[in-house]
Amino acid sequence: MNKLSASSLLLLQSISHIAFVYWVFNNPSFEQIIIVFLMYFIMGCLGMSITYHRLLTHKSFQTSKFWEYLGTLCATIGMTGSSLSWTAAHRQHHVYADKSKDPHSPFCLGYIKAQWLSMFSHIDIKRSPLIKSNFHKFIHRNYIYINLIYGLMLYLMGGIDYILIFWLVPACILWNAGSLINTVCHTRYLGYRRYKTNDNSINNPLLGIFMWGEGWHNNHHRFQSRANIGETFFEIDIGYYIICLIRKK
Repeated sequence: MNKLSASSLLLLQSISHIAFVYWVFNNPSFEQIIIVFLMYFIMGCLGMSITYHRLLTHKSFQTSKFWEYLGTLCATIGMTGSSLSWTAAHRQHHVYADKSKDPHSPFCLGYIKAQWLSMFSHIDIKRSPLIKSNFHKFIHRNYIYINLIYGLMLYLMGGIDYILIFWLVPACILWNAGSLINTVCHTRYLGYRRYKTNDNSINNPLLGIFMWGEGWHNNHHRFQSRANIGETFFEIDIGYYIICLIRKK
C-alpha cells in the first residue's frame, strides 16, 4: 500500500476509534450490540480469517469465485488493507517471522507500531499471489473509495447510527483484535507453544475464540497451508467450521 493510501486508511481507522468510544459511552441498545457483533463476524471471520488469510494467502482450500469475491468485499470494509497488500504482507511475515523484515513483528517494530501502524511497513505487493487478478487489482486501486462509498450508502440509509454500527465500530474492533494476533501471539509468555518453530509464535486461547481460530497461531506457523488451525477439542476454530460449508468438495 502506498503512503497516500496508508495515510488515508490510518485516518479512517483513527475516526473509527473515536466512533467506538462515542458509541460505547452513548449506551448502545441490545439490538445495536448484536448488529455490531454480526458485522464483526462478517468482516473478521468471513473477510479477514477465511478469505484474506486462509483462502487468498495460503490457498488452504478451494471455493467458488462468488465466495472469494464476497469475502474480499467483507474484509475490504473492515479496513485492514486491500487483498493485495494484506496477502503480500502476510506472505512476507511468514518468510521473515520475527526477523528484521517482518512487516508486523513487535520485536522489530515495537508494540505500538506493530499494533496500530504496521500498514506503513514497506511491502512489495508483487509478493501477493493475487498480483495478476484484475478483480483484486481493482480493489487495491480503489480501496479507500470503496470504503467511502460504503460509508455514504450507510449514511443515506440510516444516518450516523448506521455508519457506526454497520461499519466504524466493528471495523475498530477488527483492527485491534486482528493486530493482537501480530503482537500477543508473538509474545511467548502470553500463551503456549505446541510446536517448536523458528519464531516466537504462541497459541492464545482468548484470541483463538475471539478471532475465529486465528489465535492458535503457533499451530498455524507449523502448518501454514492447513485450513484447520485448531487441533484439539478445546482449540475451537469457528473459521474452519464455516470453511467446511463453502469449500469445494
